[in-house]
Amino acid sequence: MNFEIKTELKNIVLNTNNLKDTYIKKHTNTKHTLDKIIDELLYFLKSGVSWKNLRSTINYKTLHWHFTKFVKYNIFLKLFNKIKNMYLKKYSHNNTSLFIDSTSINNKYGVNKIGRNKFYKNKKVTKISLMTDTYDFPLSIFFMKGNYHDNSVFEKHIKDAVILMPKNIKTVVADKAYTSLNNYKLLESKNIKHIIPPRQNMKLYKTYTYDKTEYKKRIKVEHIFGRLKIFRRFNFRYDKYLRNFSAFTYLAFSMISLNILKKRCSIN
Repeated sequence: MNFEIKTELKNIVLNTNNLKDTYIKKHTNTKHTLDKIIDELLYFLKSGVSWKNLRSTINYKTLHWHFTKFVKYNIFLKLFNKIKNMYLKKYSHNNTSLFIDSTSINNKYGVNKIGRNKFYKNKKVTKISLMTDTYDFPLSIFFMKGNYHDNSVFEKHIKDAVILMPKNIKTVVADKAYTSLNNYKLLESKNIKHIIPPRQNMKLYKTYTYDKTEYKKRIKVEHIFGRLKIFRRFNFRYDKYLRNFSAFTYLAFSMISLNILKKRCSIN
């Protein structure tokens, strides 16, 4: 499969009307190529260093200027969506189950989409809510304040799922944080089965039956979060604004998604 992150990023930038002139018609004094800029941004994502401490031939202010240009025109989101569309075009018919969960990123300098979370020593965090498919592929991503309940974006995930795979969803699997009669009714109204164990104080608790083997597969979402946090940029949220933090998130998920897609292509 001839698809490389660097090449595709470059193509997206050069095909964006408001950016292509910046990189095609360069001034004679321009020192850095688009390839070099992309390489440094990928290294920055993996290393997790601050902008000022980045060891690069490109001045950190210059690199940050290019990064903000990419963020402004949603370059990283476009990359993620392109990989996702390629995947769905080939493999959406094989999907039967969807898995939903969230993770928290400790905050350092963020000023928006943050909230104190009692499960993280009451520290300020940003939550990333994720929906994956049977093969671990990330399909839907949402960002929340740390004090928001996981359940607050469940309906949005289901809407995304119905749009992306309108005829293929059979089961939604999630933990007890997503237990809600409204969620059950929502899924049943769309003819989707659910494996979301009820809490002990619910009337359904004794009568609710589910496939425990299938429920254990929910660990796949945790594996994706583990792969996300290999990128040291996600040890803490250093980015002041969500637009920058989310851009790095989409770039990281693009790299994870591409690896999953290539693996599936090699198996088939």
